[in-house]
Amino acid sequence: MRIRAVTFDLWNTLISEGEYVDLRVRYLHNLLLQRGYIRTYEDVYEAYNSSHEYAHRVTMEENNRHVPAEERIDYILRRLNVKLTPEIRATIKRRFEEAILEKPPPLLDGVEETLNSLKGRYLMGIISDTGITPGRVMRRLLKRLQILEFFDSTVFSDEVGFNKPHRVIFERALKELGVKPQEVIHVGDLLQTDIAGAKSMGITAVWLNRDNTPQGPIKPDYEITALPQLINILNRTA
Repeated sequence: MRIRAVTFDLWNTLISEGEYVDLRVRYLHNLLLQRGYIRTYEDVYEAYNSSHEYAHRVTMEENNRHVPAEERIDYILRRLNVKLTPEIRATIKRRFEEAILEKPPPLLDGVEETLNSLKGRYLMGIISDTGITPGRVMRRLLKRLQILEFFDSTVFSDEVGFNKPHRVIFERALKELGVKPQEVIHVGDLLQTDIAGAKSMGITAVWLNRDNTPQGPIKPDYEITALPQLINILNRTA
């Protein structure tokens, strides 16, 4: 069966993974001081990092459930022994979610070349875990980076409730693209999520291994070290 669609992971596949911890921590630290809560930057930083560990633990223990931003924020505030109104918590949530727009990450090398080459030949989609930054903000970022128009489907974990490799996030993409698993190639940089998830669905999996990391037990169908190498794979499978 011929390949009709290509789906991509986002972080470290199409865009560089930026660092937004300090932006969020400084904002929350200042907000708490303004409201009379004497907490050090280090206190807030520790609580924020602990929320990341909490989210990872929940994901592992609860069948890859996505932990939304509001759940992480509630965890942070409990750890800091802080009580805020729902309105203020909503403001924190929005600032946390939109921190990426204050310092947008760049596209990685070869992304524009690859997308332009595939445009019109294949349906294209994004399948991405989101962490604190939700799909609604990621689409704004993709539009700002001038690549949103390339994609026929954009599926994010916060919108389906589960992270990769859970099958529901891949099923949503297949449904939106109107294709069967055998008609899709998925490209991503993480073996445990992108490659394992795609292969469990019967989707051809391409591992983007820029650092020449050893494979381990999870075996992709193809391995590339630069995104434009995907074009040659598609040409061979056409």
